[in-house]
Amino acid sequence: MRARAAAHLKGNIWLWIGGLALAGAATAALGWATPAAFLFMAAGLFIIMADSHVDPVALLTEDALDPDAPEVAGPRGDGATMA
Repeated sequence: MRARAAAHLKGNIWLWIGGLALAGAATAALGWATPAAFLFMAAGLFIIMADSHVDPVALLTEDALDPDAPEVAGPRGDGATMA
C-alpha cells in the first residue's frame, strides 16, 4: 500500500501542486487568509521539490544518516575511493 501511494504521489506531483494551489485560491476567495497561506506554502515547497527532482516521499521514508549508503559512507582507510 505504501509503495502504491508513493508511486501515485511521484507520478502525479504536478496535479497535487495544482490542487493545492486551487484550494489555496478558493480559501483566499473565502477570506480565510491563514489556511490559504498554508496551502500556497505547501504548493510552493512541492514546486521547488519537483523542479529540483527531489522525491518528497524519500525525504520522509529514507534514513538520512544510513551509513550503508555510498554517498554517506566515507572513504576506506587505505585511501581507495569507493566505486
